[in-house]
Amino acid sequence: MTDTATRYDSYWRLRDKTRTKARSRSRASLALRLLEDAGCVSRESSPPSLYEVGCGPGWALEVFREAGFEARGCDVSPEAVDRARELGFEVRCLDIEEAGEEDPVVSGEVDVLVCLEVLEHLREPSAVLGKLRDALSAEGGLVISLPNEYHLMSRLAGLFGRSPLGGPDDPHLHHFERASALRLFEGAGLEVRGRLDDSIVPPRMPVLRWLFRPLLAVLPGLFSIAHVFLLGAKVEVKTR
Repeated sequence: MTDTATRYDSYWRLRDKTRTKARSRSRASLALRLLEDAGCVSRESSPPSLYEVGCGPGWALEVFREAGFEARGCDVSPEAVDRARELGFEVRCLDIEEAGEEDPVVSGEVDVLVCLEVLEHLREPSAVLGKLRDALSAEGGLVISLPNEYHLMSRLAGLFGRSPLGGPDDPHLHHFERASALRLFEGAGLEVRGRLDDSIVPPRMPVLRWLFRPLLAVLPGLFSIAHVFLLGAKVEVKTR
């Protein structure tokens, strides 16, 4: 875990905090909309519990806490974990790929599991999806976001001779678009129960984002920078 932790300490150090935080909150807001539509947010007796795998500095957790969730999480980067704890979250340091039965993804049942922009960084995303599926409660929801690596700007970059992806320093080990994401979920025994798309237009440009909404709705493969999915375990249909 040491090498991975060091790499992601550096990753978070080098990120543009303002832009990355805005994108994190944007994806979390889409996740929240999916959860609201599925009835996973409001509860009369106690606040619903939410656990974010790969929570980074806690920016998405803030959105979920503001919505009334009892939010906590984990991340592989000790520096990111420290920053999330400074925001008041119960967060632990965990390499999700190394977690086993003796160190489960999450202790105890939670109502919602969230994993935003994480699977593309992993060696075996399908194995991690299996762990997340197994950690779900019977009626729990799983929210996954994956980057759309082949949006319009990426395709234009390739057209003009630049690397359409991240180049030699790309931290992504896998590159997804909607079809490959669906194959990943299918192989892990999960089904899609909802999806929303995050615009390629940055959150700091709200008017332009609003103008691009029709294009995003019609051509999400070109005009989204990420797809946010609400997933659930497949229900086996028994036949006689």
